[in-house]
Amino acid sequence: MIALTIALTVAAAPAFQQARTAPVRTTVVDNATVTVTRLRFAPGSGETIHTHDFPLVIVQLTSGDVVDLAVSDTRARGPRVAGLVTFVPAGTEHAVVNAGEKPFEMMAVAIKPTRKPAAAAPPTDAPPGITRTTLLDNDAVRIVRVEFTPGSREPAHTHPNDLVTIQMNAGRLQIRIGPRRSDSRRAVGFVQFVPRNVSHAYSSRGDRTIQLLSVSIK
Repeated sequence: MIALTIALTVAAAPAFQQARTAPVRTTVVDNATVTVTRLRFAPGSGETIHTHDFPLVIVQLTSGDVVDLAVSDTRARGPRVAGLVTFVPAGTEHAVVNAGEKPFEMMAVAIKPTRKPAAAAPPTDAPPGITRTTLLDNDAVRIVRVEFTPGSREPAHTHPNDLVTIQMNAGRLQIRIGPRRSDSRRAVGFVQFVPRNVSHAYSSRGDRTIQLLSVSIK
């Protein structure tokens, strides 16, 4: 497993140098490609400035009223709504602090530098009832927001990339991966790993639009 907190001695802003309670971390996926960790920031909790030797995707899972986020020389402080995505390149200083009065959660997707590289895979057109919006596309990852209207479904298909999906609102989905099929109501933050070149399909089975973030690892 890749450690997600490596302390770095730097001249940081005072807010990120203070001793404070660390966020609660729960590992939900750990394999040869990624480590996916759910982080819960209580009010006043946070990180000191640190870095990693791997790229990192930070997903705002639930909204925060005052999120203090620093990445390299860029710092943003204020409300942060669910679904916002931040990419942190390997070796880049960063930290998150909850400076507000309510807890929030984030998902961190650590992309392992020892992963097997994937073949190129251009974006594809979405089936009827499904909307895909690319949020980020770089040398390490492509992140797409996918919305499934009630009753919409994908045909079975494959990708040359390993895939991580993160459910952003609660609702019922059917997920088929190879011969396995599961059909249930899933909570916000449900994470599914889909190995490369394995046939899979997602279908909306409830009465509301379901939103996922699809993270394709390159």
